[in-house]
Amino acid sequence: MSRASRRPLWTERLDRAAVAAFGAIWLLACGRLLPSITELSLLWPIGAGIMAGYLLADFLSGAVHWLADRYFAPTTWLIGPLLIAPFREHHADATEIARHDFFEISGNSALVSLPLVAGLLALPLPSEAALGSLSPALLAGLHGLGVGSTAALFLTNQLHGWAHRADPPAAVGRLQAWGWILSPQRHALHHRHHDRAYCVTSGWLNPWLDRMRFFPTLERLVDRLRAPRRRPT
Repeated sequence: MSRASRRPLWTERLDRAAVAAFGAIWLLACGRLLPSITELSLLWPIGAGIMAGYLLADFLSGAVHWLADRYFAPTTWLIGPLLIAPFREHHADATEIARHDFFEISGNSALVSLPLVAGLLALPLPSEAALGSLSPALLAGLHGLGVGSTAALFLTNQLHGWAHRADPPAAVGRLQAWGWILSPQRHALHHRHHDRAYCVTSGWLNPWLDRMRFFPTLERLVDRLRAPRRRPT
């Protein structure tokens, strides 16, 4: 029996609601930023922010992936069926993610990204910089960071799923070949060695984080903090 046939109805409804809410709020955030694009001096900080957001999303995807692989259980309240179970079952059947529908793949990402994209609506626009202490360029960069990171986070599971498809769309295959998004070759390392290559948006950060042994070191630190302390006798 596939996981899709075992999913509680409430998770399916939550996926659809999260995707709809994320899409509406993200488009609203982009609409607020649109007038700033006409200012040539703000184009470069917006572009730099979007690029930084793409890198941030890659790191966050790795952090969530590591956490879901190494901690909690599929039965953990709320996050178990939503987050932990899909990651654990993905290792048992790596190609199942390529057979899920859009809402099942993207629902978790939308749910995690919702607070972040909602926060963008509270961020002052570059045109409002005179009302505070932040410069227009800095505000433009922060908006670019938010828009870029939330869009990439929302798409992460879809990019991950395409990396497991033998026949992704032609445009996706080209982006994978050019290295702009996660490729099957780049992601295969995680399925050969489950303690590395956790990042699944672009995978750009995996060589750096693996070389630093970032996640294994973080895991040792967390385990040390979680270990019960012996009482003095």
